[in-house]
Amino acid sequence: MQEDKTYTLLINKKRISVTEEVYKAYYQHKEREYYLDKLSERNDLSYEECAKKGIQIDYLLSQTQESAEDKLIKAEMLSRLTVAMEMLTGQERLLIYSLFFKGKSENQFAQSIGLTKQAVNKQKYRILQKLKKFLEI
Repeated sequence: MQEDKTYTLLINKKRISVTEEVYKAYYQHKEREYYLDKLSERNDLSYEECAKKGIQIDYLLSQTQESAEDKLIKAEMLSRLTVAMEMLTGQERLLIYSLFFKGKSENQFAQSIGLTKQAVNKQKYRILQKLKKFLEI
């Protein structure tokens, strides 16, 4: 008995049914893009290697150079994030700083301030929602 498979893709947080052909083409493209990104991370590719492996030079250049627009957007977002962080309480800033800038785990942070991991996770979620609202303004 042959089993009918359903193929879906996650698009904008929604599952969309697609044909097997579309599904395979989508993931083939994703794998190729991942492969090219990994190759472009190694900045030791020569023109000859790129030509041999079928990598377009303009693709590599676009991946390694930050555009002026990207720089402006990044600066604006950092400015807005700084303002939003200043709107948080001291304890909220400490949590965000410890988890995202110092790289502590929720477990480590919870132990350092005497809370459970679940309590820290809930606080983190609430703080991130608060930051999201500040940044949407």
